[in-house]
Amino acid sequence: MNQEQRQIKAAKEGDLSALNDLIQSYYLEIYKYCFWHIKNKEQAEDITQETFYKAIRFLAAYKNNGTFRAFLYKIALNTCIDHQKKKTEMPDEHIPEIIYEESGFKQLEDTLDFERFLAPLNDRQKELIILRFGQNLSFREIAEVTGNKLRTVQTEIRRSLKKIEKHTGKESK
Repeated sequence: MNQEQRQIKAAKEGDLSALNDLIQSYYLEIYKYCFWHIKNKEQAEDITQETFYKAIRFLAAYKNNGTFRAFLYKIALNTCIDHQKKKTEMPDEHIPEIIYEESGFKQLEDTLDFERFLAPLNDRQKELIILRFGQNLSFREIAEVTGNKLRTVQTEIRRSLKKIEKHTGKESK
C-alpha cells in the first residue's frame, strides 16, 4: 500500500488531516485544469472547490480501480461540463497572467501560446492534449478520465499532434 492509498484509507475512516493532505497534493493541478475549461479565475476556483466537495462526498464509494488522480480529473471534467451547460453569461476572455496568488502556487506560463497551439483542434482533441501536456496525465490516466481505451487515447493524441504540426507548419521529427 503506497502513501496515497494510506491517506485515502485514513480519510475514509475520518482522518481530516489525511483528507487535507490529499486535497493539498492535487488542488493546484485540478484548479489549473478547471481554469483551462472556464477561463475565469473565480469560477475556476468555485468549480475546483465543488470538485473536491464531490470527491469527499463520494470518497466512501471510491475503490482503487485506477488512480485517485484520474478519479479527481473525471469529477473535475464532469463539473466543468455541468458548469458550461448552466452558464448563461459570456466567458471572460481575459486570461490573467497569474492564476492564483497564494503561497506555493506557480504562475501559469505561456497560456496564450498554448491556446494558439490548440486552435486547430476540435474540443475532444483539445481535451486530450490538455490532459496529456497541460496536466501531465499518463495515457492510462487519460483513458480512465475519458472512459476510452488506452490505444484509442494514444491514437487520438498522435493524430492531434500531427494536426497541430500541419497547422503550425512544423515538420515532424
